Amino acid sequence: MDVIFETQKGKPFSIEVGFFDTVLEIKEKIHKYHGIPIPHQTLIFNGNVLQDDRDVEYCEILQNSRIQLLVSSDSDTSNSTKQPQPNAAAADHQLPSPAKNAQLNSNTPSSNTVVPSETDVNDNPKKLKLLVLPKCGTKKIPVEVNATDNVSELRKELQKLHQRLQFHLPQEGYFFIYKQNVMDDDRSFRWHQVGQGDTIEIFNGSVTGGS
Repeated sequence: MDVIFETQKGKPFSIEVGFFDTVLEIKEKIHKYHGIPIPHQTLIFNGNVLQDDRDVEYCEILQNSRIQLLVSSDSDTSNSTKQPQPNAAAADHQLPSPAKNAQLNSNTPSSNTVVPSETDVNDNPKKLKLLVLPKCGTKKIPVEVNATDNVSELRKELQKLHQRLQFHLPQEGYFFIYKQNVMDDDRSFRWHQVGQGDTIEIFNGSVTGGS
């Protein structure tokens, strides 16, 4: 059966795949026919990043299904291989109590630390200076957010900057990619392990969760 692949640049193309082909075998066909290296490919279907060991049947890919193909650079690929899993990110970076916040943000010994209230902690969230890269342009847009903000806050900041800087922002919806992973609007930048000065890419379209 034929499956259609949509890229950010260039026209969509179709490739014939088998019902029991794995995602890795599909990537091998894309490499064979279109010359895109396998490590640089990320396939997204129904809002989910497809894992190499899953097959077409498991992913519920059908005739004329449309799959988004994201192509990363060498630097993005090398960085992504070192990226811990999201669950590990949540465990390592979520601060479960105000006391832990106080220890991390204070130079005094923990025994002498005055534990702040939740309000005090949230009044001084860590600031992150990020770079946002629109796919239709080469200029990165500097944006400042709080580490504890949800990704949805980035959309509001971009809307404000868009009016002033007049850069290209997709009109029919877009989503964010960080180190080859689709970002969840309802998760914080800290949960995604976004660091100071990191780059977040904008991709046209929308990502919807599976059932």
